[in-house]
Amino acid sequence: MKIITGITSRRWKCKQIVLLLLFIFPESYGQSSGVRNHYIKNSDETLADGKPFHFWSEKTSYRRTYYVDKNNPVANDTNSGSASHPFRTISAAAKILKPGERVLIRGGIYREVIRPAQGGEGPDKMISYEAFPGEDVIIKGSVELNPEHFSVSKHWIFTKHEAYTEDSVNQPVIIWEYSFDGTEFDGYNPFGMLNILHDREYLQYQKVRMDPHFRRRGMLFLNGKPLEQVLKPVELAEKEQGAFWVEHNGMRIHVRFPLNSSPSDYTIEATVREQLFVPQKYGLGYIRISGITFSQCGNGFPVPQRGIISSSRGNHWIIEDCTIEWANSLGIDLGNEMWYTPFEPGLGYHIVRRNIIRNCGIGGLQALGANSLLVEDNLFENIGWQNAEQAWESGAIKFHKAVNTLIRRNIFRNIVYAPGIWLDYLSNKNCRITRNVFTGISSARGAVYIEVSRNHCLVDQNFFHKITCQYWVSGEYGAGGSALYTDGSDSIEFCNNLICDAENGGYTDYLNAERIVGTRGGLTRWHKVTDNIFVQCGKYAIEFANEYNFSDGNIFVSMPPGYLRIGNPAPALQLDLEAWQKAFGWEKKGMTINNLKISFQPENLELSVSCPEKVADLLAGKGPFQNYIGINKLVLDPRLMDKKK
Repeated sequence: MKIITGITSRRWKCKQIVLLLLFIFPESYGQSSGVRNHYIKNSDETLADGKPFHFWSEKTSYRRTYYVDKNNPVANDTNSGSASHPFRTISAAAKILKPGERVLIRGGIYREVIRPAQGGEGPDKMISYEAFPGEDVIIKGSVELNPEHFSVSKHWIFTKHEAYTEDSVNQPVIIWEYSFDGTEFDGYNPFGMLNILHDREYLQYQKVRMDPHFRRRGMLFLNGKPLEQVLKPVELAEKEQGAFWVEHNGMRIHVRFPLNSSPSDYTIEATVREQLFVPQKYGLGYIRISGITFSQCGNGFPVPQRGIISSSRGNHWIIEDCTIEWANSLGIDLGNEMWYTPFEPGLGYHIVRRNIIRNCGIGGLQALGANSLLVEDNLFENIGWQNAEQAWESGAIKFHKAVNTLIRRNIFRNIVYAPGIWLDYLSNKNCRITRNVFTGISSARGAVYIEVSRNHCLVDQNFFHKITCQYWVSGEYGAGGSALYTDGSDSIEFCNNLICDAENGGYTDYLNAERIVGTRGGLTRWHKVTDNIFVQCGKYAIEFANEYNFSDGNIFVSMPPGYLRIGNPAPALQLDLEAWQKAFGWEKKGMTINNLKISFQPENLELSVSCPEKVADLLAGKGPFQNYIGINKLVLDPRLMDKKK
């Protein structure tokens, strides 16, 4: 990654800046150019009120270490668990670990559910589950299916035909069947259960496409890649790239392999577990999970929230350096699961850092009661592919009732049918969302969606890119396609962000005056939008519901007419910068710029900014560039920042 300066054009001297999201990880700036980069400290360790986040960290000096090694010829669950006589399963260690103890897991694939019997007793008495250094530990919620147990399907018609006839049907494709014997499931058969959520209070049957909800929870993988599920056997003939269909009782599946190949061509895995790491009882605290991959679970749509990893309403968990992937529904749940449950004492205070959370059908991380959570340096990608957004429980991150929570330095990439972050229901009390990257977010709820929340929330120094919408809930432009959308919320501070290519708006809000939460409806007041850079917003840069808000110091680039909007009272006003300044006295320091070009490469996180030199000087004090004087060569991977400390 390079920064090239001093490029001359016909009309002006130009600066071209190419940087790797410097604003997220300021402590890791490069110095290879010979020109010093000066960073002005602006801490990302504070919350919205400016006070420090309450950091607690593991301080345990483990008094005993157990070992698990399924590939060791002497491994046995009746062993002592020593390095020379390890356990064969992680579950054996989970039954006996006590506060201040840990287990080191040697490399291999483990197909089991870990159910910790105990939690720790404090930061100095954690219980830890760790991958052995340098080795790949993979825990899967699937079993391998023996290709020899497949046979050509009979007794079903797999091509379209006239219904209720007895005519013979020429089936041009070969469909294979596999019968489960029941021993694979250990009391939970995802192929016999629908995706549909248990609590359907908000699911609007008449308005949404129900197919995703009526599919089965079970997933099928060919060489590690998921196979599409269809709802009718006759659909299999149309799926040249492969698909599977499940019989009514979930005990037999029918598979069309890609391009009419056969079972012997693949390693075939079927999900048979709902979760992979979940305590036996509610409320356990001080558990650490480190360096482990969790994959392939057939969990149902929330709510209840039941992730591949579940704290079971616990507190003070650390989940770090893990990969959580291929959840039929949800990757991690760290809250109270659903509305009709008593809150466990001390709920929250979790740390989720440096993980890869990807390929989850509904959500990556959810928590009802997200009290004092720290979510940092994670990659969230390919979330929401189940296309069930209108059940209103989707999101790479979705928190209810979040208090004193810090979400910093994460990457949200390729999220569909789900927002990047959804703070829902009285859920922004002194929370901060800072130095994150949002790119390729396609949602009816925007990249960040804050709903019926009434306390101070700070959203600052984030980068938003390519924010679009698959559909509009109301049939018109609404929340979708916006960098940040507020719904009946108050007191949000949106500052020093860079928004580039938002199909709808940069900062947009909705009054929702008639929705009563607690003792009153929405006000949508006291929002502050300052020192942001808005580039190519399709409809609005700023949309305020009313005049009881404030904006100043923003830069507007390549905007459509009427890009500054006041929704109430009717008729809505659609203004330009000059009218905005005269009518409301806002944006005394705001400006419009037309000679600025920005491009971004999501895969390598490379941002290029091309502009005249005088514009580059302005950028040093705006948006995510506010903390830098002189931008030079920078080479870094932002997710590695903590590992350098």
